Amino acid sequence: MKLLRALLLILFAVLVISALAAPGFIGPKVEEIWKQQLGRLQGGVSTGYQRGWFGAETHTQVPLQNDKTELHTEIHHGPLLFTAQGPKVGLVYSETRLQPEQLPAGLRAQVEGLYGSLQGSPVVLESLVTADNRVLNTLRLAPFQHIGERGELAFDGGEVSVETDYTGAVLTGSVDLGTLRQTRQGAEVFYVEPLKGTFQFTPGRGGNAQLHLPLLRMESDSGPVALRNISLNLTLEQLAGNTLKLISDLQLPDVESTTPITSVQQQITLPNIRAVNLGHYLSILLPSARRDWPNAMRPPLRLQQQLAVESRNGPVLVDAEINWRGMQRPPRQRYGNLLNQWLKPLVATVTLSAAEPALLQSPLVAQALLLREYGLLLEQDGELQMLLEVNRGQLQVNGQLLPPDLFIMALTGTL
Repeated sequence: MKLLRALLLILFAVLVISALAAPGFIGPKVEEIWKQQLGRLQGGVSTGYQRGWFGAETHTQVPLQNDKTELHTEIHHGPLLFTAQGPKVGLVYSETRLQPEQLPAGLRAQVEGLYGSLQGSPVVLESLVTADNRVLNTLRLAPFQHIGERGELAFDGGEVSVETDYTGAVLTGSVDLGTLRQTRQGAEVFYVEPLKGTFQFTPGRGGNAQLHLPLLRMESDSGPVALRNISLNLTLEQLAGNTLKLISDLQLPDVESTTPITSVQQQITLPNIRAVNLGHYLSILLPSARRDWPNAMRPPLRLQQQLAVESRNGPVLVDAEINWRGMQRPPRQRYGNLLNQWLKPLVATVTLSAAEPALLQSPLVAQALLLREYGLLLEQDGELQMLLEVNRGQLQVNGQLLPPDLFIMALTGTL
């Protein structure tokens, strides 16, 4: 009995000594790995790494679009880690936060417009390295409730989780964003149920993502709109020469609105695009009070789209293949017709096929009537059809060469 007690005491002492000594061995390795990972962050610069026995502290300067900001990271060495979710066994745990005082004035104003005066970071990145070298990253978004000129906006918070290893060979993760609602004078004008999704990515090869939104409800100019069971599937393939192939498949199977539309399916394929140009065109999707289109449309863009709209009046199908070669310089009036200058870098084919009632009982009825009157929208077996082709400045509609100005005037109803 005494021997067993002695062995237990020795074992306990060894465990305590190991737990106290382990951080000293883990710490230098953590610093080495941290700086190695930082080197993968383009433009990231460590402004200080202070290592202690049980942990470390570091600041990282990261670039923004036209500015920079600084992140603060607290690092805890294992084997016993006290995380935000409770005690865990592992090698490293860290928490990275924004530093409000380091945010650019414009960005800080936008964030404070939602969260109010920033006393802490509304975004926290938690990283856990387990004993089997798995790396678990969780980005947590704090909830907010804001009252402003547009009414009351409330967000329940959310998180994005990514799991990988030291090499970053395969990344798998999930998205879980809470309810977002907007009310104005006590009436709901916008409501989104929790968004959930999963994704997988292999550096150098590509990946895929699936997102699901049970309900989006909002008020529009024509009345209330409810979209149910929205799904978005994304497939990304990395090609040679730092280019990408991206396929986006959007399904809106259940549309409730004052319009006749009952469902929408849209697939967009970018067969070959540079990563920097993809980021550029995604940024254009963000709302802007004023857009400089000649500068915005400078990079090249190839796009294929299939759009199918079902309505109570029949289907509408639009297929488009666009090859925009980009613009070296903004179009100028002194070099001739501006519209012709926009068409010269463009090669495109657009096919429209729609049930006649679907167009003639829609908001596009005025344009449809004009296009049909001038022979640009052909009628066949109860369908209205149009084939539009652009080839470096030349425009053909249904096989007939047509001045671009005339087509635009018919399309916009200014004939």
